[in-house]
Amino acid sequence: MLLECSKNDFEKYMDLAYELALDLSKSGYPTYRDGIKTKAMFAERLLKAFDREDEQMLLFVHEGAVQGLIHYYWIPDDHYLQTNAFCIKEATEQALSEFLSYVGERFKGYDAFLGFPEENQKAVAYLSGRGFECIEDDYNNTAFLGRCAPGPVSREIIRINKENYDSFRILHEQIEGDMYWNSDRIGEKLDDWIIFVKETDGKPQGAVYYSDADDGWYEIFGIDIDHDKYDPELFRELLNAAIADTRRRGGRFMTFFCEKEYEETALECGFVCVGRYLCFRVPTVLL
Repeated sequence: MLLECSKNDFEKYMDLAYELALDLSKSGYPTYRDGIKTKAMFAERLLKAFDREDEQMLLFVHEGAVQGLIHYYWIPDDHYLQTNAFCIKEATEQALSEFLSYVGERFKGYDAFLGFPEENQKAVAYLSGRGFECIEDDYNNTAFLGRCAPGPVSREIIRINKENYDSFRILHEQIEGDMYWNSDRIGEKLDDWIIFVKETDGKPQGAVYYSDADDGWYEIFGIDIDHDKYDPELFRELLNAAIADTRRRGGRFMTFFCEKEYEETALECGFVCVGRYLCFRVPTVLL
């Protein structure tokens, strides 16, 4: 059974929820096992749900006992919904079934996005077994920037601004599909992004783009390579440029969700693998 979680309820069950958030087999994304996020950050983020009209927290009760909680938010203009915490001790499949039924009724026409670690086999098996599309399958990595020693940065790698934004757009439009952060949305919020592009003879070859998540913590959103060519050396150059730049900014951590084919390169650049990440898209019209 799902019940709306009050602020008092959250304070009562926060320790249980955080303990589950540290267990990859009993939680969803974002994970708190990345060496960056803390219990204080967990509490601070989830408490915001009680002050916002586009977020909600639910308690999951099974066989008379609270088994955990679910926190999610939505963007009405984009018909977008995403879980921000899915911490369930027992009966994960039941919790998912009830949650999807709940949002299916309340958010008709939305796309719901649910991310889980590979270790949460109950959640992964339930979603894949119902035929929901796994839209992302990659590896979650953390770079502890004080320990990283990036290689030399090519002079062909340039910072993107409004004047040369088309150099990035040429690359990003090749892969953006229906992703939320497409070229137009990134361009509209360019001050919130750090983008580097490598150009050879004036032509963009690859791009890395990231943002300041919080207090010396940066997150790479993606690396785009022209025509999706497999080019580990270019990939390495772009990662090194990002690491060097964030170190100059005083950054302490960097998060990067990396595709399998480039994971070895990411590790060679100093990243540490937290685990495999799987994200499912659930159109509520199918519920």
